[in-house]
Amino acid sequence: MSIDVKSLKRVLSMHVLVEGGSSWAFRELIDLVEEIIEERLPLILNSVLEPLGLDSSILRDDGCKIFPQDPRCNDYIVVGIYSQGSDKPVLYTVYCVTRGENTFEFKFLRLVDAASHQEIIG
Repeated sequence: MSIDVKSLKRVLSMHVLVEGGSSWAFRELIDLVEEIIEERLPLILNSVLEPLGLDSSILRDDGCKIFPQDPRCNDYIVVGIYSQGSDKPVLYTVYCVTRGENTFEFKFLRLVDAASHQEIIG
């Protein structure tokens, strides 16, 4: 792949942290933030990947299929990254969602080679 890994990680990196009181009103805010992220994530990712000649898609419920050894795999949102026109991912981007009564965190975890399932360091 001819794309600089550091640059790719920079455009894929996201971190949203919401913390507050333990009330119904705050839990509704967390619900809204989570809904917006789920709705907008594909648009956000494709808007930064398209200029690089890449596409992406959210791989629903694939966290534990791709990373079965990881105890937090149910908390993962896995995104397949494809060369334009390809249907086989070249990379996976892994985000983790942590949700509590008064906290919500969505963050970039790692970039992974799709063939070897090894984290790409860079």
